[in-house]
Amino acid sequence: MNNKTQKTGKTFIGVSIVIFMSKLLGFGRDIVFASIFGTTILTDLFQLIFSFPGYLFASVGTALSSVNIPDLTYYINNKTREERNLYLSNLFAQITLWATLLCLAGIVFAPAITRLIAPGLSDDVVGLAVLLTRIMIPTLLFVSLTYVAAGVLQVHSYFLVSSSISIPFNLLVIGSLLMKGEDIIFLGYVTTLGWFLQFLIQVPVLFKEKYQFFFRLDFKNEHTVLMFKQLMPILLGNSILQLCMIIDRSFATHLEEGTTAALGFGSNLFVTITSIFIVAMSTVIFPRLSQYCLDGDNVRIRSLLNNIFKILLFILLPYLVLVLVYNQEIVALVYERGAFTSQSTDMTALAFLGYSFAVVGYACQEIFNRVYYALKKFKVPMLVSMLCIGLKLLLDFWLFRTSGIIGISASTAVCLLLYAIIMALLLRREIGNFLNRSSFYFMFQLGLPVAGMVAVILGSRFLPLGGKLSFLLPLMASGCVYLLIAYFSNIIQSIFVKEADKIE
Repeated sequence: MNNKTQKTGKTFIGVSIVIFMSKLLGFGRDIVFASIFGTTILTDLFQLIFSFPGYLFASVGTALSSVNIPDLTYYINNKTREERNLYLSNLFAQITLWATLLCLAGIVFAPAITRLIAPGLSDDVVGLAVLLTRIMIPTLLFVSLTYVAAGVLQVHSYFLVSSSISIPFNLLVIGSLLMKGEDIIFLGYVTTLGWFLQFLIQVPVLFKEKYQFFFRLDFKNEHTVLMFKQLMPILLGNSILQLCMIIDRSFATHLEEGTTAALGFGSNLFVTITSIFIVAMSTVIFPRLSQYCLDGDNVRIRSLLNNIFKILLFILLPYLVLVLVYNQEIVALVYERGAFTSQSTDMTALAFLGYSFAVVGYACQEIFNRVYYALKKFKVPMLVSMLCIGLKLLLDFWLFRTSGIIGISASTAVCLLLYAIIMALLLRREIGNFLNRSSFYFMFQLGLPVAGMVAVILGSRFLPLGGKLSFLLPLMASGCVYLLIAYFSNIIQSIFVKEADKIE
């Protein structure tokens, strides 16, 4: 194992731990929210409106950051510090200008936006929905600044700082829920303020790296001009999962009260658990991937991708097994208290199960797209994403009345799987075969530890276990058996390969 591989592995573990802590607080936030609001019309309302800053606006920020990381890497390697500072200062100034104008337009047209994203809301809550939309629209500005700043920190290897910014955000929201209870308007203000706080936390690191900011607009800077031209393709290509979830919640407003809330809680649980590893991996490897793409080093790109997918497969396969068996118990453990009843658990567990099968597509969205963005080819993910979004609309329209919540969430998994297959085939044509014989042999090897997991789970059915927490014993035991078998059969060791190894 070479030094770069060791460093990547250690950084990945550190970032995963920090993200885990952040997501654990996110769990706490959702738990407190669920216990206060349950699956009511107010929860439906908040989940719908929050999906814009939570999903769509975050996708805008991710798109900006995805383009900025390669550009900033170029400036650091090839330009002076003054030119670097001018570039980033101009980028922040333009983001502030355009996002502010869009926020003002959003506030003016909030009634139309609300009707668009929540067509099935009853008239007696539309006024509240419009007010909440106006409160949360300004998060577009704060989210964009937050993600661009996080990208700068990642370029300078401040991975732990950039991964921890949601911790104070979650603490702030939890505090407001405990203090104000069912005051959903106050919660909207706090959520917007929390996004601004995430940006401010990163500012000291920017000054530490000697960035100097001048509110100077240069509309002719070639990198900034190209970035804004590429923004829409990146946004459409990089937000297929997020757009699918927004579409799901919109269709759910036509179903029984609480369906939108259940979809929100189920999707949040899925994204929270899986993003600990998926986002951590993509965060750590993207700056290096950008450098390999700038160098045109397809051998290293293929090697890096091969190793990434081994790690993610090793982590996410047991996740799917456990969710398939214990989805009901997991949701009950996390959410069922206060206003969140057993009926709420039943609905949310179905959503959680359906969304969990989107994990392959979610991983491919994060990894494949970043390769294309580093290669400066932004239209391919966009076109594939638009195809899958079109399929998603057709599936939801067909399934939302006949199959309900499981049909809506499972259709997202189908669309993401199709996205993964298409993108893998296209990327293979672009850089060559990044999944070789060792990859498929690794998948075959995982059959043994998975079989061990299943044996433990089936064996636990014959034990006299009872109570709400009884499933935790076989869950943890099966996980330990999986790790032990993987270790003693050298599966874990095979994940760490030399980065320069050639992919056949």
